[in-house]
Amino acid sequence: MHDDGSGVVTVTAVLDPAAVKAAEVGGGTLEERVRLGDLGKAGWTVQPWARAADGSAQITFSKPFANPEQATAILKELDGTVGPLRDVTVSRDPGTFSTSYSTKGTLDLEHLQTGMTSDKDIVGSLLAQGIDAGAVDQSLLTDLRDSFGLTVEVELPGGTTVVKGTRGKVTPVDASTSVLDTTRVVLVAIAVVLVVLAVAVLLWPGRRRRRATRGAPRG
Repeated sequence: MHDDGSGVVTVTAVLDPAAVKAAEVGGGTLEERVRLGDLGKAGWTVQPWARAADGSAQITFSKPFANPEQATAILKELDGTVGPLRDVTVSRDPGTFSTSYSTKGTLDLEHLQTGMTSDKDIVGSLLAQGIDAGAVDQSLLTDLRDSFGLTVEVELPGGTTVVKGTRGKVTPVDASTSVLDTTRVVLVAIAVVLVVLAVAVLLWPGRRRRRATRGAPRG
């Protein structure tokens, strides 16, 4: 997040070599097998897959926001109803001399879900092929619990907080900073100095005597 409350949500997904091989089994490619068209339609900018020498691959996609409310909505959109980021909120609270920024929520790797059974299209497609969607979901869930990891990095004006999820546990996300508005402080200090000087001039003894002399009757 920037000083004015705008910023960008960025996601980097990393597949280890085994996951890449599984995705490309039968001669396919990540670009063909992992469908990302809906992300572009929803306003996300998607970078091409980047492959490493060890056979792993990663992809990055991002979406800008104009204010903290939009950031909260984007995180909810990203996480859906079963994702591991729970109740994440982003806020910016301007004060008289400083502005506070925060991101709070929960990183839940204890109650992981695939979300597959909540997708009617996937369930319908599996049923049409005589496949038990529940059994597939449980198999995927076992792999997910063993292999999935998540790290959240919150960059706020004044500091960065990194929260790494622990497998099988719930970890709080609580990042907050407070940034002093030095320009406003300086302006207030100047105003106070000017007021003090004005009062001092009005109460200056020599000025009071001159006023008294000008007001005395002439002989």
